[in-house]
Amino acid sequence: MLRVEKATLGKFGEAELASLINVRGWQSVLPDSLSDHQLLLISDQLRDLLAGQGWDAARGPGSAALPMSLLLLSKAGAKPLKKGLNVGMEALHEAMTLLSVTLDREIVNRMLHRKDETLGSGLMEGLRLLVRNCSEPFKSPCPA
Repeated sequence: MLRVEKATLGKFGEAELASLINVRGWQSVLPDSLSDHQLLLISDQLRDLLAGQGWDAARGPGSAALPMSLLLLSKAGAKPLKKGLNVGMEALHEAMTLLSVTLDREIVNRMLHRKDETLGSGLMEGLRLLVRNCSEPFKSPCPA
């Protein structure tokens, strides 16, 4: 049976995310660039957030999942505001879902020793489409 003890993976919070970006650039947070333990931890964090569990203070200083999602959305073209990005909660949820699915695909690829060279670019293209669709005004297909 495939199993991993989360306690042995260490932590991957905001500080670790910032350090990773400072050393290797924003592309280092794409799923195919993360180390195995970072990949598993961020996947677990996203599952918690998408399930509405949030981040428990007993787990440490903070989750990397939300900042990572926001960073990738900004790199996909989401416009900055004074306090955040110009995306709604629905778009953020969609982006986090897309990221979660991509992380899980990368986990399975590694377990099966498969390579998918398009994983990171596919994620970014999906996020670009999401940002574009969220920023365009709605046009009714029916003439008034």
